[in-house]
Amino acid sequence: MIRPLGARALVKRLDEPRPQSTIIIPETIDDKPSKFALVIALGTLKQGGFDVGDTVVLTDYAGAPCTVDLDGDLIDAVIVSESDVLMVVDL
Repeated sequence: MIRPLGARALVKRLDEPRPQSTIIIPETIDDKPSKFALVIALGTLKQGGFDVGDTVVLTDYAGAPCTVDLDGDLIDAVIVSESDVLMVVDL
């Protein structure tokens, strides 16, 4: 079991949905990591508001990347501060 310390969460970045439009977006936009993430594990949050399994929106360039072993599967994840989570997305 993985449990971040303090007011932090372990999240896995998700592909960001791209709207269909006729506006041409510069390729540099792809250099930014996705703002959407799935919450995998939680530390001791001060304000709460989100839980494991929630899809959240993060601030730009939030967190520290890491690789974790979840039930034999290695996944690329990010450890973020509670303050880096801007909102929960209800799908």
